[in-house]
Amino acid sequence: MFLASGLESLGQLLVAILMFVVVVALCYFTTHFIADYQKKKLSVGNFAVVDTMKIANNKFLAIVKAGKDNYYLIGVGKDEITFIDKIDKDDITFKTDSGSVIPGKNPDFGSFKELFKKYTGRGKDTTDD
Repeated sequence: MFLASGLESLGQLLVAILMFVVVVALCYFTTHFIADYQKKKLSVGNFAVVDTMKIANNKFLAIVKAGKDNYYLIGVGKDEITFIDKIDKDDITFKTDSGSVIPGKNPDFGSFKELFKKYTGRGKDTTDD
């Protein structure tokens, strides 16, 4: 009698764990599907934020690409967006250690480990070769 109820309880526990894993997996894949959908939806169009710089709490400057070759500098605040100036395409560059890259493209900054070493001054390599 006790053995049967113990196996039954173990079976119920395993089913509950399996259902939990299935629900977590469904949540994970649904979240990634929605994120990919939103990313594709936002990237297709005539507008793109090329670069931003925070200047105060809830205030920053942004370079926005509108159309093919129109770049605008705008100020964005908590409740307002202000047009500042139109920028020539030739004036926009991103500086990296290896030089400049194409506007609107994310440069390859290397791994986090390399960046951490560079900015903390801990250039010691801990791996033994």
